[in-house]
Amino acid sequence: MGHAGVVTTEPLPLLPHPDPLYAGLASVARQEAGRFAERNLRVRRSAVVHAVRMVPWVAGLTLPAPACGQGWSGAGGGELHPVAESVNCGHCLASAQARAAAAAGDLGSQPPLPFPAS
Repeated sequence: MGHAGVVTTEPLPLLPHPDPLYAGLASVARQEAGRFAERNLRVRRSAVVHAVRMVPWVAGLTLPAPACGQGWSGAGGGELHPVAESVNCGHCLASAQARAAAAAGDLGSQPPLPFPAS
């Protein structure tokens, strides 16, 4: 509110979240998103390279995951590795949404695979 009860339209300043647990989780989510920026994804040591999409995690936060919905078991984020290689997952290649999420990939490390026509 402004002076003398006048309502203003100025945005409120963004303050750190008062809950330290949430702040820690948000930090993890930001770090993981940063690791996968402009990258595709490999689960563990698999030869399959997936496109990346952000999926709901906890408390309204998101984490990177295979765009095709491929599941994995284990400790979680440590199982997923960012790669600068072209997507070769058949499910990701078949999905227009996953294709749109795919990073270009490092064409020097692997021959590009053509995306099927939509």
